[in-house]
Amino acid sequence: MKKKEKVYSIALASTFLILFLLFISTAASASPEQNQRTVAPPEISSGAGDPSDDQILSDELSTEESDTANESIQPAAAPKITEKRITTNAAEQYSPVIYGNKIAWYDNRNGNWDIYIYDLSTKKETSTLNKSDQYSPDIYSNNIVWTDTRNGKTEIYLEDLSTKKQTRIINNKVDNWDPAIYGNKIVWTGYPGEDYEGYNIFMYDISTKKEQMIAAQAYSPDIYGNRVVWVNDNAGYSDIYMYDLSTKKQTQITNNGLANSPAIYGNKIVWQDARNGNADIYMYDISTKKEKRITTNPSASYSPKIYGDRIVWEDDRNGNWDIYVYDLATRQESHTTDKSDQYYPDIYGDRIVWTDMRNGNADIYMGTLSTSPVAAFSASPTSGNAPLKVKFTDKSTGSPTSWKWSFGDGKTSTSKNPSYTYSKAGKYTVSLTVKNAAGSNTKTIKNYIVVNALKAPVAAFSASPRSGKAPLKVQFTDKSANSPTSWKWSFGDGTYSTAKSPAHKYNKAGKYTVSLTVKNAKGSNTKTISGYITVSKR
Repeated sequence: MKKKEKVYSIALASTFLILFLLFISTAASASPEQNQRTVAPPEISSGAGDPSDDQILSDELSTEESDTANESIQPAAAPKITEKRITTNAAEQYSPVIYGNKIAWYDNRNGNWDIYIYDLSTKKETSTLNKSDQYSPDIYSNNIVWTDTRNGKTEIYLEDLSTKKQTRIINNKVDNWDPAIYGNKIVWTGYPGEDYEGYNIFMYDISTKKEQMIAAQAYSPDIYGNRVVWVNDNAGYSDIYMYDLSTKKQTQITNNGLANSPAIYGNKIVWQDARNGNADIYMYDISTKKEKRITTNPSASYSPKIYGDRIVWEDDRNGNWDIYVYDLATRQESHTTDKSDQYYPDIYGDRIVWTDMRNGNADIYMGTLSTSPVAAFSASPTSGNAPLKVKFTDKSTGSPTSWKWSFGDGKTSTSKNPSYTYSKAGKYTVSLTVKNAAGSNTKTIKNYIVVNALKAPVAAFSASPRSGKAPLKVQFTDKSANSPTSWKWSFGDGTYSTAKSPAHKYNKAGKYTVSLTVKNAKGSNTKTISGYITVSKR
């Protein structure tokens, strides 16, 4: 849920101007200088992915595989990005984050850096105004956290947006920055100063008001649920680590020494990685323990964020910095197209926010993703004798707003879930095209419906029970083949029925011969079983 700043070699005793210049730099992240102080959590395991693991080729289209040999699916269209300018003043705004309807960023319109919050639902803007500098915000629900310099050093502050109450998270001599928040937990990077050793990761629980150290020689944390990820620095080599607060287990995610800027959502961790000579985006699935390379082009890719199946990052493949989004589910990619630079993306649901330079200063922009639907359907039954009535069911994803079915015999329907009757024998190819504002998609299944020529029926039946004391109630069940359309039962006691599967009561003892005559347009057939039902006296 966190939009990380790019943290480079930071000396927190320096002025905020140096911090700011480092924050807006677009160079590759470098590991901060640290010494050899270490922390050993109770259990450490390796989750590092094999370099031979699957790659996601983000530039290519793909088709869905199916167990049905004659099934074809049109590749899903790339998501469409509809842009909206959030800030319009001439000041500089950087590093936006988004949660729900709220966007936050840091802003220098008042001569110092303040945190601003914009509510998309109310269209109102608020801020954390004071004369010191505040930057590096993160937001979760009604809580916003940031780095604050009002007391002469960098500290972590929290504000409840519903009550406007601000809380100083810790009060010590340690410099702290780069907070991330999820639920009641805040994580950040702390630097004790020259008398101490190394950057450390800390966590504070808002509900219990307790603080704990998560890792030493570490920076750039993010948190989702009970999992914290960060960059571990070991003599200049940077790798991604994860710590589970519930199990107290630490896991090393990468082992190449060239990984930075992790973000986590659910079971997925993303980061930027220079193992291939340039910065690429990688992903690790905690549940499958599989690593995937997301970008494969020779350009540089930085600052990844993830929400659900969507990953965003900044990318310079077009000669300027653009924001890219990749959908893991559809394997499709989109990007902003303005010729200016766009940096520091964050994502929540269908919304992406970023810093944009198109107006001559750094503004905050938001892009809303609209995804074309992916067609899918089922039918029942898919085979039988003519005339065959089939119920088709739309199972498309991506919120289609219109449907067009082609039943393979020249007839069509625009219903969402139509029923259709095939009157002639044959094999029929069925296709469904679905549309919404973002685009359309078609799925076709060849020879999906198989209609057999009608044959004369062959009578067959069963009964239960077949013997017992009078009065004996017997349930008869039709099991005839070839789709009869009428039935005539003779129960052997002078009574009859035209129901398909009737029940009949025998009141007198005896042995009864039962017959069934079935008919359809092609003919009729009779089955008779002598002495089929035996009824004894009471």
